[in-house]
Amino acid sequence: MWAEAILVKSDLAELAAKFCPLRIHIGEGGNVLLSEPRDLELVPGVGLRMTVTSEIHWPVLGIQIPVSVRSAVLEVKLEILETASGDTLTFRLHLDDVDISILPAFVDRKIVDLVNAELEAKHVELSWRFAETLSHIFALPEALASASALDLRAASGRVRITSEGVAFAVSFQANVEPRTVGERSSTEVRETNPVAVSRAHSIG
Repeated sequence: MWAEAILVKSDLAELAAKFCPLRIHIGEGGNVLLSEPRDLELVPGVGLRMTVTSEIHWPVLGIQIPVSVRSAVLEVKLEILETASGDTLTFRLHLDDVDISILPAFVDRKIVDLVNAELEAKHVELSWRFAETLSHIFALPEALASASALDLRAASGRVRITSEGVAFAVSFQANVEPRTVGERSSTEVRETNPVAVSRAHSIG
């Protein structure tokens, strides 16, 4: 069985605004701050693109104070990654069209490339292990004499991106756990045990 969630463009724009300002640690003691997301667009088969204001601070590269970039394009690629612990939804971040003309002379395109390399390395951390989150065992009421629980497991997922929205679908496997003798209710035991029924009547 499959379950699908669809986020339209307006939903994604609202979500991006709630995430920002977003600070991401990079390298040793560095970070990138993304804020003011705007002009969001969807690239079919790829992901989201939006203009952002960014701030880079990376002492290892000689940037001792934050360097602000008023215009950069943030690309967010959505992919399903197969891991040992199950499928995960990953978010790969990439800065493009960075306006380096307003940056100090010591900040060149090479530093932007290094920042992107760090952001790419973060894609495993910037992920959602939905198979773990969405899997659950639901206990069933005692009125169901033969079944004790419904085991619902998220098996795999897929992402579809169009110019109108993002669709995230998850495949589930369902299994019913039988109720063992030890789990049978006291009422059921009395009804199937003549001795217990006799004693119950005598007590009454």
